Amino acid sequence: MPNTGRFFVLALYADRDPAGAIVQVRSMALRCEACGQVTRTDGAQIARLDGGTILACTHCGATQAVANARLEECGHVLAVTSPAIAATGGLPLPGQGRG
Repeated sequence: MPNTGRFFVLALYADRDPAGAIVQVRSMALRCEACGQVTRTDGAQIARLDGGTILACTHCGATQAVANARLEECGHVLAVTSPAIAATGGLPLPGQGRG
């Protein structure tokens, strides 16, 4: 599990450009180091920066801005969505159905 300092990245689904760089995070599951809780977020719930993503715990409010390039180090948990999958809303996070 990649540690960003304040969070462990448990699952991450993202769109990539042709060179392989993350363009946009679609969904993620994070374990907060401050409170130990797991937060799952997707779509509009994810705060985005130019070239980065805000990681946030919905339980204690901890946040951390992380460059998308840093999130690329999460390769073993990263799934790349194709444009066709991205148009349908992406993949479900672990433990969540498409419901």
